[in-house]
Amino acid sequence: MWFVCVLMALAGCGQPLQLDAAQRTRTPLITQPAARTSTPERTVAAVAPTYTPQASIRESSPTVAPATSTPTVRIVPATPAPQTNEERWRAQQLDRQVFDPPQIYRVVRRTPLFWFDPTTGQILEIGTVLGNIPVQAQFRLRATGEAALEVPYRINNDFGLTAISDAVRTRMEAAGYTVSVEAFVLESDAVQAP
Repeated sequence: MWFVCVLMALAGCGQPLQLDAAQRTRTPLITQPAARTSTPERTVAAVAPTYTPQASIRESSPTVAPATSTPTVRIVPATPAPQTNEERWRAQQLDRQVFDPPQIYRVVRRTPLFWFDPTTGQILEIGTVLGNIPVQAQFRLRATGEAALEVPYRINNDFGLTAISDAVRTRMEAAGYTVSVEAFVLESDAVQAP
């Protein structure tokens, strides 16, 4: 008896699965579009879920949706106005204190006189100074924190510096300085306050 039950179960496995025909027609695998377009159509074969002959259905080719006019969003970043050369120089100075009128400091040992090139952001040595110099402001350099004194310098005229480097003079001219620049010396025991 047991053998007959096993035989019946195995024989049933080889039969195709029977589905209700009415259910197959109500739920198609691929649906047709609701409205017909003027684009060419093609016929494709779909495999039914049972082992029945293949059915033929129609599928429309993809269509391109018409262009719609949507508002365009433009993002314009707020860029700061470009700085002038003087503003770039002032940005290098921390805790600036202006002397009005300028004070006369005495330099007792040769001390380098520097200039900040605003176009490159470099500090260049103009030459060395000795003797009395007018100081118009006191500040700290942003890059190093060193205390410095701002000194007006007429190009190739003041402090005995009448033949400064052509390269430095060219860079001054390129930055827009042809008559004078605001130079500086670093504070040290060689620079004495009045």
